Formats: sequence, C-alpha cells, structure tokens
Amino acid sequence: MTEFLAGFPGLLALAIAAAVLFAESGLLIGVFLPGSGTVLALGWLAGQGALPVWAAALTASAATIAGCQHGFFRGAHPGALNRRLVDRVGEQRVKRIESAMDGRAKPTTAISQCFAVVRTLVPRLAGRSGMPHLHFTACNVPVGAFWGIGLTLLGAWSGEAYTRVHTAVGLLGLPLVALAAVVLGLVWWFRRRDFSGNQGSDFH
Repeated sequence: MTEFLAGFPGLLALAIAAAVLFAESGLLIGVFLPGSGTVLALGWLAGQGALPVWAAALTASAATIAGCQHGFFRGAHPGALNRRLVDRVGEQRVKRIESAMDGRAKPTTAISQCFAVVRTLVPRLAGRSGMPHLHFTACNVPVGAFWGIGLTLLGAWSGEAYTRVHTAVGLLGLPLVALAAVVLGLVWWFRRRDFSGNQGSDFH
C-alpha cells in the first residue's frame, strides 16, 4: 500500500486513502481491504514530507469513523444484514461476534475498531442489535480517533523500521503495540534517570 500511495500527489493520496478506509469500515467489501496498512502508509508518507502529519491523521480518523457510522445505519435498516454478509465472512464468525455483543455491546464496539474484519462487521451488528446511536458514537468516535492518529504517528515515526512496525501491528493490533511502546518508554526513562543519578553521585 505504501508504494501504491507514494505514486500519487499528496492530496490525491489522501483522497484515495480516505476512500479505502471508508470502504474498509463501512462496506462489506471492507473485510478484504487493508485498513491498518493504509493508515500506516499514510503516516510513513507524512514522515517523508509528502504530506502534513496532521492531515494524514485527520483523514485516517475521519474516514474510518464515517465508515463505521455508515455501517451502523446500514445495520439498523431492515434487511441490511442479509445472507450476502454471512456468505462473505462466514456464519460462525458472525455468530461469535453477535455472542460477544450480547450484554457487552459498548466494549465490543470500542475494541473492534482496533482489529481488521470485526471493524467492518461490528457497526452493522450494533445497528442491527438496537444499540442506541448515541451509545455507538460515544464508543466509536474516540477509539476511531485514537486508532487513526496512533497508527499515523507510528507510520510517521517508524522510518527504516516501517516494515517491522507494519508486521507488529498486523500480528498484535494497535492496543498491544501502543502498550509495548509505553512500557519501553518507561523502561528507557527509568534507566536514564538511574544513569543520571549514578553520574551525579560520582562527583561527591
């Protein structure tokens, strides 16, 4: 996805990425589209100076949130969740997600934003379940913003480690990658503080 987007001028790359991210979270074809990879690619391009980081982060967040909102309203519409969805993603997978949402719609909606496939399915199932739109939005918007901004910044800061970051996000998901980054940052900070303290004691 990185090489593909890099072949377009900045504004056009943003528009293409927005279309992919909207489709990935809002249309049934989204189960086959690279959501996280698209955001990381946008971030990497921003890190190379091809477009502003803030524009990439805003585009990623807004597009995926808008897609989820579209999926929710499609799910709330009678007949929107039809056999075509089951045929594409599998009946067992749909049943597992519906079971996860039973009594736990809010946390399931929030967590689903960070993982492929369920990010496409959960908004539709939330709409179908009768979940109030305000509750869905309260879960979807902040987590969608965190997902879009977080992955954009990861892509922008990855530099030569982009491939490894892309692989880690694909395997672990953004929450675990973010947690790992926080842990490593705290370890670095404590080691630096201890090192500075030891240096200071040598002068006494």
